[in-house]
Amino acid sequence: INCPSTFELANATSIPVIASGGLASMADIVRMTAPDAQILEGAISGRALYDGRIDSREALAMLKGAA
Repeated sequence: INCPSTFELANATSIPVIASGGLASMADIVRMTAPDAQILEGAISGRALYDGRIDSREALAMLKGAA
């Protein structure tokens, strides 16, 4: 995920922005929980779930703990 550009876009518009593409690891999910990422409406992961780089149960448990 190109965080600087995605955050810049989110700051420049009132339309909700969802990070799409590049969410490929648990580290990326952790990054999306940082305070500066809270401007985003969400993030999308696809292939990383299918090929096992992100475990959905682990990700959900981590996100519940970050809330």
